Amino acid sequence: MKRYFLSHSTLYKYSNSVIESTNRIYLYPFNDLQQQLVNFKLTVTGNPNIYTYLDEFNNRVGFFNYVPPHDSMLINAQAEIIVKELRFPDEQTPISDQWQLLDQLTEDINYLPFLQAGQYFSSIYFKKLLKDLKSHEDCVFSYAKKLCDYIHNNFSYQKGITNVFSTPEQIWNLKSGVCQDFTNVLIELFRASQIPSRYVSGYVYAKDGMVGAGATHAWAEVFIPNYGWLGLDPTNNCLAGEYHIRLAVGRNYNNCSPVKGVFKGNEKQHMQVKVLLDTSKKKDYLNLKFDDIKTSELSNDTALSDNTYQKNLQIIQQQQQ
Repeated sequence: MKRYFLSHSTLYKYSNSVIESTNRIYLYPFNDLQQQLVNFKLTVTGNPNIYTYLDEFNNRVGFFNYVPPHDSMLINAQAEIIVKELRFPDEQTPISDQWQLLDQLTEDINYLPFLQAGQYFSSIYFKKLLKDLKSHEDCVFSYAKKLCDYIHNNFSYQKGITNVFSTPEQIWNLKSGVCQDFTNVLIELFRASQIPSRYVSGYVYAKDGMVGAGATHAWAEVFIPNYGWLGLDPTNNCLAGEYHIRLAVGRNYNNCSPVKGVFKGNEKQHMQVKVLLDTSKKKDYLNLKFDDIKTSELSNDTALSDNTYQKNLQIIQQQQQ
């Protein structure tokens, strides 16, 4: 069992005052049998009313609208979390029965969103590749680990060459990227193998050289018959256990991106994110420092002519590392 203290801050600055900042946030860590949320506090500039609800994937979602003019906004989530030791799948179920149970899920409406692979990964090339990787002796768990190994060993971690709009097809051809990219490709391979798989947004603790600490992280979960959902982290080539904290799950990144929103105003936006995750409270736990970006330095010469939802996302570029 591990106890963590988390502070996740998102700062927005604008070239001039904007109004009606409307945001949807996935910053509420899971609270279940594997991960216990001991304390949680969310603060937003101006203290707007924050409404929460459970979405179709059982994520806790926050929604708020801050109307008064403002040239900056800070969203800060603080949490104390206990993560329990991972329970491994029981491999006593006969292998053939495991795969038969998965076949039955193809007609279950609850799993269909996690089974639909893209057309690119449904081609003959990938069918042959997956067939060659799979052994007759592989249970679902062992085969899932093989695919995780494959991504880790054949793709290189490299920042700056992809963004939140990079497709799994592009990543496959690049063979490079960050955790979000590796997760998206791994999910496609799972689904092409008819194994339900979903995207997980969260954090990873900097232990034993883990990659992805200091920012939001991403990994995949697969459904194991007679067990449930199991996380696999292709970036670190490991199971998602005591060093991983789940924020939200979904079919893809768009279903669980930490912060997403729009505002009224034809202004340029600058965003910074700071994440601190540790096993004890640090002095800077409540006061994460940001770079000193003055609003006067944000020229609106390149501001968007139309502040639409999609264009705002293109500015934010919240890629998970």
